[in-house]
Amino acid sequence: MAGPNHRSPLWLLLLPDPPSDIALSSFKVAYEPALSSILSRLASISKRNERPPRLDIALYCSSISASDRRPRSILCSGLQKLLGALYRLICIICTEKAIDVRYDNDVDARVILLGNDSGSSHDEATEQRDLLQGPIVNLQTLAQSRRPWLRLCSLESEDGEALLKEYLSYRDALPDGRRQHLDIERVRGGLIVKHSRQDRVRAMISADDVSTRHYSVAVGGTFDHLHAGHKLLLSMTALAIEPEELDGPSREKSLVVGITGDELLANKKYAEQMQSWDDRQHAVREFLSAILDFTAPDEASRSVQRFSDPGPNGRAIHEEFAPTFLVKYVEISDPFGPTITDESISALIISGETRSGSKAVNDKRTAKGWSALDVFEVDVLDAEEKDVPGDPESSQSEENFQGKISSTAIRQRLSERSQT
Repeated sequence: MAGPNHRSPLWLLLLPDPPSDIALSSFKVAYEPALSSILSRLASISKRNERPPRLDIALYCSSISASDRRPRSILCSGLQKLLGALYRLICIICTEKAIDVRYDNDVDARVILLGNDSGSSHDEATEQRDLLQGPIVNLQTLAQSRRPWLRLCSLESEDGEALLKEYLSYRDALPDGRRQHLDIERVRGGLIVKHSRQDRVRAMISADDVSTRHYSVAVGGTFDHLHAGHKLLLSMTALAIEPEELDGPSREKSLVVGITGDELLANKKYAEQMQSWDDRQHAVREFLSAILDFTAPDEASRSVQRFSDPGPNGRAIHEEFAPTFLVKYVEISDPFGPTITDESISALIISGETRSGSKAVNDKRTAKGWSALDVFEVDVLDAEEKDVPGDPESSQSEENFQGKISSTAIRQRLSERSQT
C-alpha cells in the first residue's frame, strides 16, 4: 500500500458573477451544488494526505476592479457582505457534511476576488504591478500566476463557460514551458439572478462607509487554528488598504497583523490545544500570501526581516510584497498592540464581538493627541443557516454568538478527540 501523500493538493474553482442580492439564501441557490460536490471530494482526498487539500475559490465580481480609484473604504461594507456570505455558505455545507473546515481543516478553502479589469493582449504578460498584487486581481493575472493547481473546476452555465473560456485564453498564451498540465472539470451550477451592472455597483457601496483613503490598516487577534472567520477578517484588512497608484508617486502602505503572544493565552480554555505563536503566525502569513501575491513562483522576490527587540511589539516579522507594500506580523503582549505605538495606522478592522476593544484603542490614541482610527466591523460567521429577516437569532449583536465559528470550539473538539 502506498504511504501518505506529503503534498497538499490544490484545486481552483471559478465562480461567475454573484447574485445581485448579497444574501445567504441567494448564494446557496447559486453556488451550493458546485461547492458541495467539490468540498466533499476534497475531504475524501484529505484522508490520504498529511496536509489538507486546498481550494482556491476565485469569485468574479463585475462591480469591482483592481484599478478602481475610488477610496477602498467605501467598498468595505459591500465586500465584507459578499465574502461573508460565501465563507458562511462554505461553513454551512461543511457542517452538514461533517467536513472539518472548522476544526483541523479537512479542506483549506480560500476566496480570491476577481475584478472586471481587462487584461493586456493575450501575447503579453500583465506589466502593472498592482494587478499582480491582491486582494483584487484580474482574470489574466490569475491565469498567468502559474500556481500549481491540479484541477480547474467551472460551473455548467453560460456565465461559467464564458469565464472558463477567457481564463483558458490567457493561460494558453503562456509559452509551453510555463504551462503545466491542468485537469478541467465542469460541475453543476445553480441559479443566479442578476440586475444591471450599474445596480450591482450601487449595491456594493454603502452610504454609511467613510471615504477616507487608508495606507496603514491594522487587525489583531489570537488567530489560533485559522478558520473562515479569521480569513474574512484578514481579507477585509487587505481590502481596506489603497491599491497602487497608476499615475503619480507611490505611497508606502502597510498591513499590520497583531498576533497575541503565547504568555497571554495560558489561561484560555483548552490551552493544551493552543498553537504556538510561530505556528499561528505561519498560518496567517500563508493565507495572506495566497490572496495577495500572484507573481509567478520563479519571479517572486519577497524580502523578509525578523525582529526580536525588547519592549512592547518587539518581536515581529516584516514581509515586503512590493517596494511600497509591507505586511507586519507583530507579537502583542497587551490588548492594544501597535495601534497605540504606531501613529501612522489610520484604520482598524474588528469583528462584531470586539467593539469595546476598538473604543479603548481610540481612547488611548486621543489621549496621546493622535487621530482616532476609523473602525470597520466584520460580521461574526456561524455555521448555522439562519437567514430569516427579523429573527433575533440572525442578529450580529455582541451578546448573541451561539454557533459562531471560534478557535475555542476548535480546541474543544480537538481536546475531545485526543481523549477518545
